[in-house]
Amino acid sequence: MSAKDAAHAPRPEPAFPSLIALPAWRRIALVSDLHLGAQAPRTTQTFIAWLADAARAADALFILGDLFEAWIGDDLLDPAALAVAPDDAACAQDIAGALRAYTDSGCALFVQHGNRDFLLGERFQQATGAQILPDPVVLTFQAERTLLTHGDQLCTADTAYQQFRATVRNAEWQRQVLAQPLAARVQQARAMRAASNAAQARPENWADADPAEARRWLARAACTWMIHGHTHRPRNHWQGGELRQVLSDWDCDAPHSAPPRAQALWLGAQGQGIEVSSQRCD
Repeated sequence: MSAKDAAHAPRPEPAFPSLIALPAWRRIALVSDLHLGAQAPRTTQTFIAWLADAARAADALFILGDLFEAWIGDDLLDPAALAVAPDDAACAQDIAGALRAYTDSGCALFVQHGNRDFLLGERFQQATGAQILPDPVVLTFQAERTLLTHGDQLCTADTAYQQFRATVRNAEWQRQVLAQPLAARVQQARAMRAASNAAQARPENWADADPAEARRWLARAACTWMIHGHTHRPRNHWQGGELRQVLSDWDCDAPHSAPPRAQALWLGAQGQGIEVSSQRCD
């Protein structure tokens, strides 16, 4: 299917593959929407420092999308990229090195694509030791089935974005984009980022997850607990015995008048159940 056809095709029903936690896992950390990159130096360094310290208390770390503000291809990790996109490539390589050190320490790392870093690929996995997960996926930990997703697919009212998503997730569109020189992709990413920031500056464009769609997903996945990001609106939504838990974004580069945001959700094995806590990472 061409990218044009994909944008106007009916939205496919998601599959709900399973991931079963290893028996030895006792603690899991989940984060999302870090938006790391050269444009966010303090946030990036906060995350790298957290990976080297407190995050290692987790047996597994799940990053539920938008690890990067933009990812224009795994060739950012090539040494030659430093001559084409010096700031972006250097930052990407620093983050990849920190992630590799994390997985080399014995921690498992799982990453979902977000709406900013959907071009993360095989080279990224090899460089970091991460496993890219499908979206959504059902995690079974302590006999509890939890639905994990980035969350953008739940914003059904934003039809323009859903068409955009269908286009950029199309394999042919991605192949054509990645075939372009890195310098051209850098310019395209900057233009797309500027357009996105301008749109997000208008409150009427702030889409939220559709509660009915979230409940439908939970029913189809046979879950009562969902964890997602994307909306940057952290909150626990309870309805009818079901929990939709929204993770915070990270931002340590905002003006000093705004408190920094850097949080992780922790799930800990507690007897036959799960202890849930939220911890600051800065």
